[in-house]
Amino acid sequence: MASTPLHALQVFIEVARRGGIRPAAESLNVTPGAVSRQIKSLEVHLGRRLLERQPGSMASLTREGEQLLHRSRGHMDGLQQILSGPTTNRRVRAVVVNTSVTLAMHWLIPQLPKLQQRHPTLRVEVQTDDGPADKSLPVDVFLRRDHAELAGLQAEPFLTEYAALVVSPRAWPLDHPWNDAALRRTPRIAARSRPDLWPAWCEHQGLDEAALPPVQMFDNTILAIQAVVQGLGVGVLPLPFVADMLAAKTLRQLPSPPVPTGSYAFAVRTGREASRVTAFTDWLESTGHAAQTARP
Repeated sequence: MASTPLHALQVFIEVARRGGIRPAAESLNVTPGAVSRQIKSLEVHLGRRLLERQPGSMASLTREGEQLLHRSRGHMDGLQQILSGPTTNRRVRAVVVNTSVTLAMHWLIPQLPKLQQRHPTLRVEVQTDDGPADKSLPVDVFLRRDHAELAGLQAEPFLTEYAALVVSPRAWPLDHPWNDAALRRTPRIAARSRPDLWPAWCEHQGLDEAALPPVQMFDNTILAIQAVVQGLGVGVLPLPFVADMLAAKTLRQLPSPPVPTGSYAFAVRTGREASRVTAFTDWLESTGHAAQTARP
């Protein structure tokens, strides 16, 4: 028999308290889609409909939903106290995440302090790998840019990637104006692992890439970012990976609109749908959504 989805029950209680999916999502700091999935999983587990969706973001409880709320009130707080008690001599299982080196180094790990603020006891172990997800590995969550590499698992997009033209003040000082003439005389940096970035950007700007200087090629995005930081030239780089550098003015975004260059998705390995994993994926979706909302 499947275990009772306690996290989904928590979400249900919050929806009942707030009167709707969106208000509950705002309270829990997750996306409305994440709340809807939790409610659906609880309804499937119980074999009954708990909510009646109403126009807008509101929802009302069905008779079965009211009965469940009545039975569960008071018990969830007690469970929380039990589960948040002393952890001495008790091993806390980590969420094991498998992703690429670039996404781990330049996006996921810099975001983890936010996860710790929301879930202080949740531990995350990050493994790096390229290519299709290996479902034989003891992994909870796979993150990939190419959704096909999730190997038939249920893919859930969490982050849209935009790329922008960026340069280091070492190569182009902040007080120097940038124009097409500057682009045509500045060395270009590219990553062999991302041959799509420069062509996508040039097409978006209506430029003939053949008229630009040849690229200096580096093996992967990590090396290309470092080359741009060191002032070797100008690069088209994914904004999620350089957002902190732009904020710190280590890099400068040049005056041209960013171009959409793909998206990232996660998949939970079959049989790993535990509450700790759900807490991580809910946070992942809300963090990716916030990054998209804040995009320049």
